[in-house]
Amino acid sequence: MAQRLQDELLEEIFLRLPTAADLARASTACVSFRRVVAAHPFLRRFRTLHPPPLLGIICGGFTPAQPPHPSAAAAATLADVNLSCAILLPPSRDRWCRRDDRDGRALYSPEREGPGVDYNRPGLVRAFAVCDPLHRRYLLLPALPDHLAGQVRPPDILKCESFLAPPGDDENSSFRDFRVMCLVWCTTKLVLFVFSSCTGQWLPDPVTFDVLPHSGALRRHYAHGCFCWHNYEADNLLVLDTRRMEFSVVDLPLPPCPHLGYLAACLREMAIVEAGEGRLGMFTVSEPGVYYLLYEEQSKDENGANQWQSKSVISLPANYSYGIDGVAGGYLLLHGSRKHTQVVDYFSLNLQTFQIERFCQTDCQIVGTLYAGLPPSLCPPTI
Repeated sequence: MAQRLQDELLEEIFLRLPTAADLARASTACVSFRRVVAAHPFLRRFRTLHPPPLLGIICGGFTPAQPPHPSAAAAATLADVNLSCAILLPPSRDRWCRRDDRDGRALYSPEREGPGVDYNRPGLVRAFAVCDPLHRRYLLLPALPDHLAGQVRPPDILKCESFLAPPGDDENSSFRDFRVMCLVWCTTKLVLFVFSSCTGQWLPDPVTFDVLPHSGALRRHYAHGCFCWHNYEADNLLVLDTRRMEFSVVDLPLPPCPHLGYLAACLREMAIVEAGEGRLGMFTVSEPGVYYLLYEEQSKDENGANQWQSKSVISLPANYSYGIDGVAGGYLLLHGSRKHTQVVDYFSLNLQTFQIERFCQTDCQIVGTLYAGLPPSLCPPTI
């Protein structure tokens, strides 16, 4: 009993440490500290209160945060780590392609290659593998069953998008629990297939949603258990609540250049983030030639209708053309390019303090996935 009370007290103390680096140092102090810190239930609680920091960008290799960024020291611990699992996966007729990263895992599925492949006709992806890059492990998922795959007709498929999702709000779920979602955009509807690691099976019934063609919906965002897609044509958000497994549509405020009409929606550089009390927040890059970010938060009027309130205007370093790369580890990442040079500077915005810091510099723009995680010493196997 005394040991249990001591461990519970240590947990409460460690949960109050401000950063993952502080926790890593505490875990090296003694065996009892290490036992408490390394336990899966504690790490899950810590990750909920302190998002693992953004460490770098994965695009083939790994581009880490560079000094003096606060994440640089943790990113340096990955210098000799191969974050690709493609060579570990079993041989396939098609090349394994990385689709998503979340909570220390990477999702792979085959990419059709070779002669006779019609790249203008998207197909339904039925094979998936979930990998743990740090521990060099992988799990092959059972193929999407025929009775589920038969619910979409190949001529109607516009796009097949697969991604990782948290296990849900069940407090008893394990550190290793996850879900894989396969979203099929069809000509008149969306069909969502879900695999749960808790059962080791695909859910028996897909989630469907009637929509117009998705031609303008591209980048995926995540906040408060919801995935969001910006529909350029309607200039609104398609929202999937993974707790209720329901789709909905949320209107957006006017873009920075409304006089451009449809083009303004297409050019809107935006990111959806978590605001307080379960609300959505949105960052938007201002119109060209003006160097600031607009921050707005979702709210409801007295009739319950959705609206957005302007909250902050955040200055950016001048003389760059900006784009948003995504959100991870408590940061928004932007890239900035200048005329007459290929060098690209990356900047991070701390979502708590709204502080802008230089993240790294590269010889050209990197199109990859953002990697956030705890130092390897605090990363138990996730598979």
